[in-house]
Amino acid sequence: MTKHRQRSVVDIGTGANRVLSQRQSRRKFLVKAGGALAAGAFGAVPLRGWAADPINIGALYPTTGSMAQIGVGCVAAAKLAAEMVNDAGGIKSLGGAKLNLIISDVQSDTTVTRTETDRLITGNKLSAILTPFARASQFAQAQLRMSRLVSDRPKVAVIFENTAFGTSTSNGLREQATAEGVEIVLFEPYSAGFTDASPLINKVKSSGANALFSVSYLNDLILIVRTVKQVGLDVAINGGSGGFVIPDFYKNVGKLAEGLQGVAHWNHDMDANAEKVNVEYKKRTGEFLFEYAGGLVAQTFMIADALERAGSPDPQKVRDAISSLDVSSGYAAMCPGGKVKFGPDGKNIHGHPVGVQWQNGDLASVFPNEDKRAPLIKS
Repeated sequence: MTKHRQRSVVDIGTGANRVLSQRQSRRKFLVKAGGALAAGAFGAVPLRGWAADPINIGALYPTTGSMAQIGVGCVAAAKLAAEMVNDAGGIKSLGGAKLNLIISDVQSDTTVTRTETDRLITGNKLSAILTPFARASQFAQAQLRMSRLVSDRPKVAVIFENTAFGTSTSNGLREQATAEGVEIVLFEPYSAGFTDASPLINKVKSSGANALFSVSYLNDLILIVRTVKQVGLDVAINGGSGGFVIPDFYKNVGKLAEGLQGVAHWNHDMDANAEKVNVEYKKRTGEFLFEYAGGLVAQTFMIADALERAGSPDPQKVRDAISSLDVSSGYAAMCPGGKVKFGPDGKNIHGHPVGVQWQNGDLASVFPNEDKRAPLIKS
């Protein structure tokens, strides 16, 4: 392992391609799913007569702790994507080399995440690392614009849990509201993990809001939605991202979720490719392919494309190949907008979140118009 290789690993995350320092069976389905992309973008002739070394890809996810459900789903999606690439012939320019996931449990803990990232990079010959993605600022803008789908004069109540997550996200909403023509009539923090949402919802009711944005983790959001329904408050709810747009939310609130809106990095009705992968994922897990997990499948194919063009597992060469990625078809492009091309800042210039709504127990893409797959249901 060269010193250069030890110090540089590609990370597809936050919509960017950046270099991290040390500190920092469906076999038939899989062959069919990966075949078209492998034959097109991955068209190099494989070398013969030698067994290609596997290509190590790091996967850091919380498979235990409070975020375990999301992490377990992400691992399942990453494994599915790697199988798709491998069963379609692997990386042709590297003799059919197979992707080998090295999975690390970050235990839903920021300190563990830092140490595990360092351990993963320094202890393995990695070519890339899979992690979450997308820009937070775009989510606030999408939520604010979605409020105009239900009212010409949105009056929004913003309630948020008072940790760094809730505070920073809600501030983004407040900073952009005026420019988007939205009036914030209530801006109210609450203690994360509370057990009685009635006082908070009574404030929402008194504010005259016709839309409610709740910046909350899953358990808080479940309590808030139930309380809104219990007091008979007639208000459109946009729960943003995270826990609101994963299967477990519907499991807990059932039909109370119908008509509620959110914003996601990715949705499983994006295109035909996303729908195919969603079917397979459902067979394996019993759940639909949620935002983080679906984005991982696309990321894996971005890395495979870069490896193919780089003709090398060297992380710096893979990073350089990713920086020049420009795709508008195939599994790498199954994302909002249907295109991936990275700008000088390392962000996907076509990247944006998608507005979703719970309809018949599933998430349907309803915003913006170019990504809409179903009409918005006004409750």
